[in-house]
Amino acid sequence: MSITKKYLYLTVFLAVVIPLFLGSLLVVSHHRNELLEQRVQELESRFAQQEQARVKALQRVGPGMGLSPVEQKIKDLSTRFVGDARTLSEKLRDFTAEKADPQHIAIACKVIADLAENRDALGDQELVWLYPTQSNPDMKRVIAQVLSQRGDNQLLENYIAQLQPGLADPVVTERRKVLGELAKTRYLGAAKLMLPSLGDGDTSVVLDALLALRNTGNEGQLPAVDKLLKHPDESVRWLAGDVANNLQILSKKARLHVNSADIVAELPPIAVE
Repeated sequence: MSITKKYLYLTVFLAVVIPLFLGSLLVVSHHRNELLEQRVQELESRFAQQEQARVKALQRVGPGMGLSPVEQKIKDLSTRFVGDARTLSEKLRDFTAEKADPQHIAIACKVIADLAENRDALGDQELVWLYPTQSNPDMKRVIAQVLSQRGDNQLLENYIAQLQPGLADPVVTERRKVLGELAKTRYLGAAKLMLPSLGDGDTSVVLDALLALRNTGNEGQLPAVDKLLKHPDESVRWLAGDVANNLQILSKKARLHVNSADIVAELPPIAVE
């Protein structure tokens, strides 16, 4: 067979096969596009059904009923209702008196912190009235901190004064516990009370005192902290340097009153219900 005939047959073969091949590709591609479009439509339909179900569920429960149990308790404690003559401070007292477990205390603390800037809802005198009705340290501290944020440190001074004798307790764990409670105040007055603890004979107490100072002090406590840079214990020296670095950027006017961020940072945790 001549070369010319071979090329002729090849040309004819390609002319027949290539269109068939391309045609099959188009068919496959078209089929895949149809499947893809069908899948997209199915997903869109499913999402639409889910959205409709969500809207219907919200319509069934009505406004305010979609809250979690914790959110509902917070809302109820933060709101005065027709037919209930109690003030919010009275509602908070009754709430914690009914059950003073950690969860109830944490919820009450959250409500008080949320109302820190709302004197109309929870006035200063209501806080002063509520404070002595409480025995839980977290509750008393948060009440005092909120009043401090508003410019009045009377309750916070009372709170730390009640803790001060514990700094001289003969039991090390008790001294450390008191330092931890003072640290939560984020208040300069507490820092001044704990300065003698920097000279405690127990290293763990000294370390806790430094940690507490980092949360409560300002540059006014630097001289006392600097003395520990030559302490024989390496961990004390290191922490003293770290605390000094933190305090030196805070002027002597810092932490005279507690701010909202400090209050929120020390709120007791609320468990999910």
